[in-house]
Amino acid sequence: MQRPFVLAFCAAFFLVAACGSIGGPQAHTISLAYKTGESYKYTLHAVLSYTIGAEGFSIPFNLDMTGKETIAVKSVDSSGTAELTVDLTDLTVKTTTNGTTNTTTTTATTVEMKVGSDGRIVSVNGGSFSNGSLPGLSGTEGGLVSAILPDKAVKPGDTWTKDYDQANPTGTGSVHVTSKNKYVRDEQVKSVNTAVVQSNLASNIDLTLDMSALGGQGGTSLFPSTGALKSLSMKGTTTSDVTSWIDSSAHRLVKTHSTGTVDATMTLNMAAGGTTPGLTGPITFKGTQTMDMNPA
Repeated sequence: MQRPFVLAFCAAFFLVAACGSIGGPQAHTISLAYKTGESYKYTLHAVLSYTIGAEGFSIPFNLDMTGKETIAVKSVDSSGTAELTVDLTDLTVKTTTNGTTNTTTTTATTVEMKVGSDGRIVSVNGGSFSNGSLPGLSGTEGGLVSAILPDKAVKPGDTWTKDYDQANPTGTGSVHVTSKNKYVRDEQVKSVNTAVVQSNLASNIDLTLDMSALGGQGGTSLFPSTGALKSLSMKGTTTSDVTSWIDSSAHRLVKTHSTGTVDATMTLNMAAGGTTPGLTGPITFKGTQTMDMNPA
């Protein structure tokens, strides 16, 4: 009398073993799919710890920045690339240079960005790099940082790679980025179901910025255009470990934590007979950085 039950149990066991556990994780898409008119609020915290070297000596430089940001979606094109306006407010920047500490509170700043559906920053203020940033350093290009998201449906544990180049619109060269990415797990953040994605990014920087191309924008905040400085070249490497929590339903960035390193050399190319105040090249940058975006 027990035989039919045993046979049925065995059949069910082998069916589940062959097809996978009932209710197991299903593959799904993870992407940013912003909608025109949406807006989101975050808090920011960035910490940089660098050693800057030039002219035979080195200077420790530390920066701690906190602030708030509001991201408004202006438009979204057919490929899913979103045009965003990022308003940075209540920014407090504490810098320590060679043992001397200064704290400043800056005025509100607005940044225009384009972000792809896979989380890549397409442009900042119309260019591949923000004028106020060091190219290739995550967290210095407008305040929005995301892991690199997959092009197909994935489930927890899946991995993918993606390589891409950031062109230099104001000179020659580019930044080549390689990424190794993983869908780590699912997690709730303030009652929001999120997919946790981790990206290990390695960037190779080899570019020259033409200061005449930046002249109409006043040069850069790091090196104002004085006429004597014709161009600056940067070569080096950066690494970043970026973990992002992506809203599984609304397909938006909920929060991000990133850490990274930089090892780069900058050379100032002067006009004949020209000089620039402060350090002259080559100037080296070595150190670490962290950045956190959290929901406000």
